[in-house]
Amino acid sequence: MHKREAGLSLVELMISITLGIVLMTGVVQIFLSSKSVFSSQQGLSRIQETGRLGIEFLGRDIRMAAYYGCYRPNPSMPGGELQNGAMVISGLHGNFAEGLRGYDSATSVPGGAAALGGSITPLTKGTANVVVVRSVKIAGLPVSKSNDSNGVYAYTPSPADKNKCVEGMCKDTAVIVSDCFKARVYRIAVDPSVTGNEVYFRHNEGWGGGVIATENFINGEIAAINTTAYFLAKGVSGQPSLWQKTNTEAPVELLEGVEQMRITYATSENENYRLASLLSATDWSKVNSVRIELVVRSADNNLVDSPQPYTLGGVTVTPAPESGVADKYLRQVFTSTIGIRSRATNIQ
Repeated sequence: MHKREAGLSLVELMISITLGIVLMTGVVQIFLSSKSVFSSQQGLSRIQETGRLGIEFLGRDIRMAAYYGCYRPNPSMPGGELQNGAMVISGLHGNFAEGLRGYDSATSVPGGAAALGGSITPLTKGTANVVVVRSVKIAGLPVSKSNDSNGVYAYTPSPADKNKCVEGMCKDTAVIVSDCFKARVYRIAVDPSVTGNEVYFRHNEGWGGGVIATENFINGEIAAINTTAYFLAKGVSGQPSLWQKTNTEAPVELLEGVEQMRITYATSENENYRLASLLSATDWSKVNSVRIELVVRSADNNLVDSPQPYTLGGVTVTPAPESGVADKYLRQVFTSTIGIRSRATNIQ
């Protein structure tokens, strides 16, 4: 007697395979959908973080533009204007009386794009404005006694560092000495000389002391002046990035993904926000607020299904394909209006 054979028929096998394929298709679709949502959320999180930090970096320095300690320029008072403020050390590190200056592009910066860094490739497509901010460090050193004709004396709690600098002030550093009523900018001529708790910052410019009130600083403070430039250029990875250059130091890449930067300015005489090219040379000392618009994009070009329009400067922009590849970057525009503190109640 033969045993009865058991198993699946061909029809049953085909049905099982079909059901398996349907189930696997569903699982794969769920996985791909979850991955897409995760990538979009991650891309959006990075964009928001980049935009927030970009506004914070720019806002922090712009608020402090034209900050000279307790001194505020008063052109109507004899000797009250900033003395020697037009001094230039090199490149953008100069014209300290301006406090803030904008440029529509890297090519319009004095000295051209090379002034921002010889090995840097500034962005030229779209809107890539440049802003240069000049102000003193928040902390300076108190003047210890009346200055002489060659330099200024100040109290220092610490000796010179290994670079022969005292509180960031070294040979060839631009500094400002002020007593709240007047101020003068000069360049330190030699390494600061420290004796005990007193440091001597020499200038060799033939002013100081005596009976000339505008050249005598019995008290007050002395502090270094920083020149900080913000601009857009290609980053190390090839992505557009926000860069920062301080004084004559090498530029530093701050944030990857900042694709466009539009900066407009309002003055005490004109409340309309205008691009840098629409301001005259005399307007920059009157700028009291700045509006920043940053366009930040994702690192990956596959986060949206079609080109994503955005609005910059009141104009709607639809990204065009690059090298035949459709633009599917995720983007967000960040806007902030920043007041310049030192000019909020300035005497005019």
